[in-house]
Parts: sequence; structure tokens; C-alpha cells
Amino acid sequence: MDNTTTTQKPVTAFATIAVTQIFSVAVMFIAAILPFSTLKASMLVCALILLVFFTLWPLKGGKSDRTIAFVAGISSLWCAALSLRGLLPNSVIDNNDSVSMSQFIAAMKPYEKWAVSFALILVAATFVSFARQMLREKRTNLVRNISHTLTASVATAALPGWLFLPSIIRFMPSLRNVYGGCAVAVICISLIIVFSGMAHLWNKNAQYDAKCIKPEIGMALLPVMLSGMLIYAAGLGMLLVA
Repeated sequence: MDNTTTTQKPVTAFATIAVTQIFSVAVMFIAAILPFSTLKASMLVCALILLVFFTLWPLKGGKSDRTIAFVAGISSLWCAALSLRGLLPNSVIDNNDSVSMSQFIAAMKPYEKWAVSFALILVAATFVSFARQMLREKRTNLVRNISHTLTASVATAALPGWLFLPSIIRFMPSLRNVYGGCAVAVICISLIIVFSGMAHLWNKNAQYDAKCIKPEIGMALLPVMLSGMLIYAAGLGMLLVA
């Protein structure tokens, strides 16, 4: 009886992780292809993912650790929304079938702005996380607590990278280098799949057992949030191969 339960538990956890990830990515993609308000829809999905992640927090740490990661995620989401509030060009190709530098610069600006914001947010999260641990009277599990807080902070701050997906989808039909664009897309999708597979390994690690109701759901969302960086990188790649 115990052996059957032990066998079923990893299978159930794996299925929960897979379904959560597929559903999250599918909803994000649907929000990105809507014919109206794609940015607002994508922001709503990101906000819901953050809500679920913090409700089913899969890592060690208390309320202070969650607060640091939450502030990092909200700040990054706000900065990404501000960076993308202007309409990005659907193409950087002019009438002469060559790259228009003015359109290219306009397309690059949101990426530059969010990259700077992302870096500053991570620096702030690192400083606050370290300072908080140093102020504790009992500094047990110091490295683990800092690493878990920073992992969550990086993931939540990376999540808004998915906000670039709508502009990437609109931009793809204008690519002159179709093979280059397809290569960027394939690499991005492959890395997202690899990231997603890591959740199952993390879920089996006892150090990540937060004793919550469904820790595997929170763990499944970690790679999805981290994949925001891959979407961001794919957007840059599309611009470079245009």
C-alpha cells in the first residue's frame, strides 16, 4: 500500500506541474494574440500568475521573503508596462526593403528601458535580502534563505518579459530573414521546454518543500516566470535578424 502511494505521488505531481505549465503558457499566448488590448490582457495574466505563485509559495521563507519577491515582481511589471505603453513598430523595414534605423531604434527602446529596470530591481532585491538576513538574531540556513528569496525575486521580475510577446507576434510577418526568425523561435521554445522540465527536479528536492497545499503548482510556475527572459531575448533576436 505504501509503495503504491509512493509511486502515485510523483506521477500526480508531474502531471500537476505539466498541466499547470501548459495552461499558463497557453493563456499567455491567447492573451498575446487578442485583436484588442493585448498588453492589458497580458498584464492581467501576469498578475494572476503572481497571485497564484504567492498563494502557493513553494519555497522556504516567511512573509518578509515573499514581500521582497512580490515587490520585485510588481515593480518589474510596472516598469515593463511603462516601457511598452507606446505602439511598437510592426516592422523595421522601409519601402526600399532595407532596415530603417529610426524604426529600429524605436523598436529597441522598450527593450533597453526594461533591461535597465530589471537590473536595478535585482540589485535592490539582492541588497534587501542580504540585509534582512544579516539583521536576524539567529542566522540559521542563511545561504538557503537568501538563495530562495533571490530565486523568487528573479523569477517574479522576469515574468513581465512575457509582455513583449504581443509585439513579437505582430513583428514576425515582416521578417525578411524567415529562416533566422524561425531559428530564434525554435531556440526560444526549446529552452522554455528545458526550463519547464527543471520544475520536476526542483519539486523532488526536499529543500524546496514549503509544506503548502499544492507546492507543485507554485514550483511549476517558477520556470514559466523565468521564461519571460527567454521571450525578451527572442524579441531582441527577431530585431537583429530582421
